[in-house]
Amino acid sequence: MAAPKEKPIWKFKVTGEQVTSTKSTATARGKNYVIDEPIQRGGTDEGPMPVEYVFMGLIGCTHVISNKLAAANGIVFKNMDIDIAVTMDSHGTRLISPVEIPFPSTILTIKADYEGPREGALEVVRKLRHHCAVSMMLQQSGTRVEENWVLNGEEINLS
Repeated sequence: MAAPKEKPIWKFKVTGEQVTSTKSTATARGKNYVIDEPIQRGGTDEGPMPVEYVFMGLIGCTHVISNKLAAANGIVFKNMDIDIAVTMDSHGTRLISPVEIPFPSTILTIKADYEGPREGALEVVRKLRHHCAVSMMLQQSGTRVEENWVLNGEEINLS
């Protein structure tokens, strides 16, 4: 069976509502999510903070786009672990003063094992930052997004 043809431009909808002053619920494609602040910030800690959802989105986008790029470059990822270290300037969210770049630095450590030609894996490393929408959104907002890859145990440095 052929894969469904995707439209290059498409729309989607996410809805949400306030539960308390720190807790929201949101729905996407019929799935419900809780967004909440930690207890030390007045929340009930029943779900990730809004900013944590952004970076969980970066993990998902990195994984999905890496696998699409892998298929296009003749490799298969057997596993992939992604860790993200975020630096956040919370002056804006704490109402101290507005900030132009709330996330000055984001460092991804991507460890993966793959099968196929090494050059195909290197193409994934070269192209990912240009195709993951969440990474591009962060980069275009001024965030320095650094990707540190370890492929089949080899640290990759393309700079």
